[in-house]
Amino acid sequence: MSSILNAQTRMANLYETDFVQWTEQQAKALSEHNEKALDWENLKEEIDDLGKEQINAVHSFLKQIIIHRLKLDYTNDQLSRKHWIDEIDDFQDEIERRVTKTLLNKIKLDAEYERAKRKVLRLYDVSLPDQCPYTFKDLMTRLPEN
Repeated sequence: MSSILNAQTRMANLYETDFVQWTEQQAKALSEHNEKALDWENLKEEIDDLGKEQINAVHSFLKQIIIHRLKLDYTNDQLSRKHWIDEIDDFQDEIERRVTKTLLNKIKLDAEYERAKRKVLRLYDVSLPDQCPYTFKDLMTRLPEN
C-alpha cells in the first residue's frame, strides 16, 4: 500500500515540476490500462480544463467573427472590409479545427453577441440590433471577398 502512495506522491510532484513529462507518463499509463500509475486527481482537473479551454476558444473566435460581421454590415468603413473578411475566414478555420457536436451544444451566441456589440459600439457610432442577427451557420458561412 505504501508503494502505491509513494508512486502517487511522485506523480503529483511530477505534475508540479514537469508537466510535459507528467502528461507523457499519464498517456502511457492510459494506453497500458495501468490504473495504479494514473494521477487521478490532477488528471480529472486537466480533462475538465481542456474541455473549458476548447469552448472558451470557440467563444472567443465567434466574438471576433461577430465583431467583424457587425463592422461589415453596420459601418461604412470601406478601407478595412477586405481585412475583416480575411480575419473572419481565419477565425472560421480555427473554429472548424475545434468544433464537435458536443461543443456545438455549449455555444452561447447571445453572450458573445453582447460582448461583440459592446466592442463595436465603443469604436463606431452606429445602431445595432438588440438581439444577435446571426445564427451559428451564418457566422460559419464563408463570405465573398468583395
